[in-house]
Amino acid sequence: MDNRRRYDRKLLSFFSSVIDRKNGMLLGYLVDMTTGGALMKGNLPLKVNSVFQLRIDLPEHFADKAFVEIEAKAIWSTPDVDEEFYRTGLQLIDIDPRDLMILERLITEYGLNAMR
Repeated sequence: MDNRRRYDRKLLSFFSSVIDRKNGMLLGYLVDMTTGGALMKGNLPLKVNSVFQLRIDLPEHFADKAFVEIEAKAIWSTPDVDEEFYRTGLQLIDIDPRDLMILERLITEYGLNAMR
């Protein structure tokens, strides 16, 4: 498989909820992340090439707010090994610089090196 990632991904030891801001629906949980993208695991496949307005919940008392808001594009979506779930690759396309700093801290504090 061609690895086109620009940044090393980090598995997250805290699975942040990912919420669709338009309808409040829980889409899934972050599994791993970089400052350019993320892997989300959820109950539904997301339409590839669709852009989503997302809320990512943060660990309690992690920052001065409970979540960050981002815009992300679903790059791919496929069934998970556990057939009840889907894995979706997200490309972060719009994020406030302050929220990006919070996500960088989340990756640093809760990130583990991904196995290759």
